[in-house]
Amino acid sequence: MDLPQIPLPNPPPLIHPKPFTPTGYAAYGTCITSPLPPTLQSYPSTSSNGTVPQPRYPIHQPQPEPANFNTALKTPSISPLINNYAHSSSPGTVVPQMSMFSTFPRRPPPGKSTNDWTIRITHLERHPYTSQTFTPLGLSPNDPSTYYLVVSAPTLPNATISGVRNPPDLSRLEAFVARGDQAVTYAPGTWHAPMIVVGERRVDFVVVQFANGVGGDDCEIVELGGGGMEVNIEGASGLGNNGRKSKL
Repeated sequence: MDLPQIPLPNPPPLIHPKPFTPTGYAAYGTCITSPLPPTLQSYPSTSSNGTVPQPRYPIHQPQPEPANFNTALKTPSISPLINNYAHSSSPGTVVPQMSMFSTFPRRPPPGKSTNDWTIRITHLERHPYTSQTFTPLGLSPNDPSTYYLVVSAPTLPNATISGVRNPPDLSRLEAFVARGDQAVTYAPGTWHAPMIVVGERRVDFVVVQFANGVGGDDCEIVELGGGGMEVNIEGASGLGNNGRKSKL
């Protein structure tokens, strides 16, 4: 399949990953993570004045509220589920879709360790009319041996490159280190790399989005010129857990 090719910046920057947090990822979508402190392991009771704690990221997370006869706290609208297919030229029949992507880990080449190599980003994609949420299954947030990268780029508005309207701005490509207690929602139209798992284990992601079965509506893919851009993952396994260092 011939794909549109987006030229790299000159010189192409080396990307250094950042921790994945609701604040740091807000420009691209949602970092889904618990709004509750890890120390809260029982329902708020009279011993704590029955106070429901404020969310850890109050600008980006709604206030949790009592649920299930005071055996749970519900955080409403933790991430938006968006269907913009009405703006498509061929909306057709739009259906909600739940699928699974089983993503196999990238491993370092011979002579390199997981903390001493670079990962090449060769393609980006976007879903023009739907949000898309990836939720990992069975990946411990405290497992330093396996994590996943969320890679996104802003859009160049009012530009056309290689026939692609509003292409990705590769000069501002960013990478984030995500753990097993975090999910990601890409906002409609957000340029992002296919999911990248680094380490020892396959990760199964449950994926929720809308679709109408029209290729260009559901997913648009571009190839990065020059062999792609590199993400330096030296020390990246120590990031995660909302910015706290993992014990290696």
